[in-house]
Amino acid sequence: MQLNTFFTALVVVAAANHGARATIVQFSTSSGCSSFQDTYQGDCNFCSDPPGDFASVLFSDLPSSYRVTVHNEDNCTPASQVGQGFGAACWNKGGTALRSAWVACAGQKREMMRGDNTTADAADKATVVA
Repeated sequence: MQLNTFFTALVVVAAANHGARATIVQFSTSSGCSSFQDTYQGDCNFCSDPPGDFASVLFSDLPSSYRVTVHNEDNCTPASQVGQGFGAACWNKGGTALRSAWVACAGQKREMMRGDNTTADAADKATVVA
């Protein structure tokens, strides 16, 4: 019986820790992350891919060690990456609308490169709002 109680307590602690680490990704049609149309929640290693074009993306409730990227195409492909940073931040679009966003786990790094190994054009780059 004591072993069963231990495993029950372990499951409850694991669930509480997972819930506390939930990363939130929100998409807005206006710059500055002022109002949101779509919200996604997860821990890390996930792509948020709502339908439509967005002016800003807000990452919140995540550690500063998590790398985030914003993309001007669906499905968070490396070729569509227009910005990357670490931790919570609001990102505004550059020359093109934002369409998807990725949250990596701590320690995962990838340069901002297109599929043909060239960097993204400066005009396409998104900017982080301080």
